[in-house]
Amino acid sequence: MKKTISLIILFAVTFFITGCNDSTSTKIMEKDLMHHRFVLIKANGEDISPDKQIELQFGENMNISGKICNDFAASVELNNNIIKSSEMTMTKTLCNDDQLDKLDSIIEQLITKGAEVSLDKDLLTLKNKDNELIYKLKDLM
Repeated sequence: MKKTISLIILFAVTFFITGCNDSTSTKIMEKDLMHHRFVLIKANGEDISPDKQIELQFGENMNISGKICNDFAASVELNNNIIKSSEMTMTKTLCNDDQLDKLDSIIEQLITKGAEVSLDKDLLTLKNKDNELIYKLKDLM
């Protein structure tokens, strides 16, 4: 009887511990991001219209590219769920949409100064102390 109770307690504790893992604490690997396309759905809590077609793609060797108002590209490093690039190229055309202009600045800051990355099912979040962008997986194939 003692053995049965001990086994039940052991299973319960194991179930409780594994059930309490926070998905945001999962270490993101390059393979989790590469060859995927994401579309922006929220910026700092504000919904983004799907017709704006704001996207971010992770290519080979962690090269990223995307479009908000301007096109951008960078080669990022991923360390401890932080992506960062020392250089980012971006076209510099003025946009007639204030929201898109602001988002151009936000993505540039997140990439060049570093952004915490989390991936929960099909939602990718890039954030720092000032901004949070949430993207939804929208692969083309």
